[in-house]
Parts: sequence; C-alpha cells; structure tokens
Amino acid sequence: MASHSPPSKMASSESSSPTSASEAVEAARKRKHRELVKRSYYQKLEVLGELRQQEKTLASRHSALLRYVQSRPPVVTLGGPTASVQLAYGKYVQATSEKERQVKANATLRRIHSEHLAFQKKLATASAAEERKRQLTGRGRREPSKEPESDSDASSEKQQSVQITPVSADACYEVMRAAYAQVCDFRSSRELYTSKQQVLGWTHRYRLEGENLQYSIAKIFSGMDAQELSDRGWAIMTTESSYKALHSRGMTSNLHDIQTVNEDNRVFCRELQRPDQRTVMRTLFLSSHFQTAEGSMTIYRALDHEKHGFTGVNLPRTEDKSAIDALDSKPPEPHIVWLDMFAWTSFENRSDGSGVEFQFGGEMKHFSADNAKFWMMEVLLMALRWESRAIAPLITLQG
Repeated sequence: MASHSPPSKMASSESSSPTSASEAVEAARKRKHRELVKRSYYQKLEVLGELRQQEKTLASRHSALLRYVQSRPPVVTLGGPTASVQLAYGKYVQATSEKERQVKANATLRRIHSEHLAFQKKLATASAAEERKRQLTGRGRREPSKEPESDSDASSEKQQSVQITPVSADACYEVMRAAYAQVCDFRSSRELYTSKQQVLGWTHRYRLEGENLQYSIAKIFSGMDAQELSDRGWAIMTTESSYKALHSRGMTSNLHDIQTVNEDNRVFCRELQRPDQRTVMRTLFLSSHFQTAEGSMTIYRALDHEKHGFTGVNLPRTEDKSAIDALDSKPPEPHIVWLDMFAWTSFENRSDGSGVEFQFGGEMKHFSADNAKFWMMEVLLMALRWESRAIAPLITLQG
C-alpha cells in the first residue's frame, strides 16, 4: 500500500498542473486586456483634450473675424451683391454676434449658479454641525422631562445612539480612488452586453464576472448642465425622505445619517427589507462626491462595519403607553444580513452642448436569475423615480 502512495500523489500533482497553468494563462490574458483597455481609455482622453483645445482656438478665431467684419466699413463693388443680400448678411453677422454674447453670458450665469449651490451646501453642512453641537450641549443641561420630544431632540438622541469609529478623510480618498478605478475598468470594457433597447429613454449595459453582475443604465437629458444636475442628485441621494421615496412601496427602506466627514464625503447606514421577508439587509457605506475630467461622479461604497465598530442605529426609546402595551404583540426581531454595496452615478456634459449624459451603475451578487431580475427591475424603477424628482415627472409610478 505504501509503495503505491507516492505515484498517486504524483498523479494528483500532474493532474492539477494543467489546471493551474490554464488559470495562470487566463489571469495573464485578463491582466493584459485591462492594460490595453486602460491605455486606450487614456488615449481617448488625450484626443478629447486636443479636440477641445482646437474648438477653443476656432471659437477665438471666429470671434476675431466677427469683430473685423463689424468694424470694416461697407465697400460697394460693381456687380456685387444686391442691397437685400447685404442687408441679410448684416443681420446674420449681428445675430451671430448676439448669439456669442448670450453663450458667454449663459456660461457665466451657470458658473455663478454652481458657486451659489456649492456655498449653500457648505452653509447647510456647517449649520447642521452647529445645530447638533448645540443640541448635544443643551441636553447635558436639561433636566429629564416627560414632555414629548421635538424632531430635533429625537435627531440628537438618534445621533447619540450611534457608535462608530470615525471615518477619516484619507480613508474616504482611498475608498474613492479604488472604486473609481473599478468604474473606469467597467466603462472601458469591450465585454459589455446590451439589448440596444430603450425604456423611456433609458439604455443599459452589463457584464457578468463570476457571481457579480456589473451594470449601468444611462440617459441623455437635453438642456441641462452637469454640475447643476449633479448637485440635485447629491441632495436626493443623501436626504432620508428623498432616498426612501426612490424605492417601491412594498420595499421597506431607511437611510440613517451616521457621519459627515466633509462636504463631499458622508457616511450612511442603509436598511432594506423585501416584502414578506423577515430579513433586513443592512449596509454601512460611504457617499463620495468628486469632479472628473468629463464632469462629476458620486461613489456609493460599502464600508467594513466590524472594522469601524458599527452594529447599527438604535432608535430612541419611547415611553408611550400604547407602545408598551403593544410589546406582547410585537413581531420577532428580524434577521440582520450585512450586504455589500457598490454603486455610482456620473454626470457629463455632451461635447456638442446638447445636454448631460447621466449614468447610474453598480455591482451586485448574482445568486440566481430571479434575484438578478428583481434587483435590475428595482434599479430601473429607482432611476425613473430619480428622474421624476431631479428633472420632471414622466408618469405616475405605482410601487
């Protein structure tokens, strides 16, 4: 028996060797493909930058030519254009000049509007921080009272019930940097599938990576500015009531504000529960808002709740007698499942100035076909509700 043992081990080693070699070849192929895709992506960025520079050069030449034509005295030549043609030409020059002035004025107004929105966001963040500080200071001085708590007091109590190791700005940057690299890899991939069909103007792309389903849906909004639409989206996705309204009526969803790192980085806790299920899917995640070469992007990336010592949000207790009497009929505690999360939104102005291309993408576990269909339908419905709040209502959506 012992004499046959070494050959069996050798045979086992030899049988596993081809598998290991094929895996190494496949890994090398994928690595080379990623490098080629990344190189192609940056080459396209360089070409786009050169085209934009050429556009600026041509625009400046056009402006100089208009000024020259307007300052030049009219010259009458024998057999030249008729008076009506000259009149039409003069009106065309005036209209072109007026268009150029209006375009510049519009760009200036958009810039000022963006500055006002940024200042408003900073002011709101500072005001909320000051209000929380004032409430926390005031709570230490107040005596216990049996009067009902106001909304601000309940919010303060809720903040005190959260235990978490604070997330630093450097940690936010590392999460954002890695997530942005994943987004770029997905968007530049040549292995994306699409049905080439539209649903109310929305198109979709996706690919399967093992058990992971990576997807993005996109739509072009005419007459919009990327920065303005990005600010609207940030306000919707970081406000509890607005975020809750994005989900179907049957889906129980809660969004808890955990930490404001700075004006562009905030930590939230999301809780989702599907109809007729006792499982609550909980996620501690970072919302990171930043500028890109093409526009702006927001990353929503799950954080390690154990690493940050976060177990959840304990809502403030109530002394309401009716609530105490209802304890006997209270349903059992739900089963908590910590869910991974990776989603992103991008806002990019179209090169021809026709509007904004909005993309909403992410990644989810592909456990089964039914699971994937449910969540992809939920993603599409979320996008439609987001459009109704950020742009204008399309249709009345029933959950």
